[in-house]
Amino acid sequence: MTIKEVEEQLGIPRASIRFYEKERLIDPKREDNGYREYSEQDVATLKKVIIFRKLGLAVSEIEDILDGSKPFADALAANVTRLEEQLAELNGAIALSKTIQQSAADIASFDENYYFAEIGREEQRGSRFMDIAKDIAQYQKSAVLDYFGVADTEGNLAVSAKQAVFTVIGACLLWGFVRWLIIERTLGSFCTGFVTPLLTAVLLAIVGYPFHCICRRHPKLAKLEKWIILAVAIFICIVVIELCEKYGW
Repeated sequence: MTIKEVEEQLGIPRASIRFYEKERLIDPKREDNGYREYSEQDVATLKKVIIFRKLGLAVSEIEDILDGSKPFADALAANVTRLEEQLAELNGAIALSKTIQQSAADIASFDENYYFAEIGREEQRGSRFMDIAKDIAQYQKSAVLDYFGVADTEGNLAVSAKQAVFTVIGACLLWGFVRWLIIERTLGSFCTGFVTPLLTAVLLAIVGYPFHCICRRHPKLAKLEKWIILAVAIFICIVVIELCEKYGW
């Protein structure tokens, strides 16, 4: 079956099919002419992927389910819990949004003091709203994942947990070997190099958010945001490592 036929049968764009193939959820055979040939099993797997994605499961979770590294029942149970939490948040937000819609014709008539207090009162009564603390946590998570190249465009884990672990360990081993080869051929030098990517990623997440906020206020800096944050994190990382070596920590 050609990709065009799969596209027509499932009603999804070929870009999505290519993406799922890239994420190794399917592995179609290649013919002698170089074209991919999709089997009935590939189509069946794609149907499962589409169902699970529409239910809200992440690509990495789906990969874990398909390769058997995560029990199907556990994945579904976790997804139900996650959706119920989102529903609770949405119910509170929907109810207050309707109230605002009925009383505030435009932003000029919107009474922020009243509704700020109203959200507080509703939360005390047990209503739930979107957890804005997740914004910072999501940014920090995205910074760490992006540093190791295992994040998708939304900052979520774009590969399976197993592959992400291998990627991180591989990066750490590479840094350790490079430092051992260039700086000093000792176990201590290798260990220092090994922890450098981990320490840099953590520092990147910690210092990144304040710099992200600063760059948002200055458009010219926004273009260099990623490089500025990375430079600062690496600088702090180097200083910490040197202090650790100096004092024998």
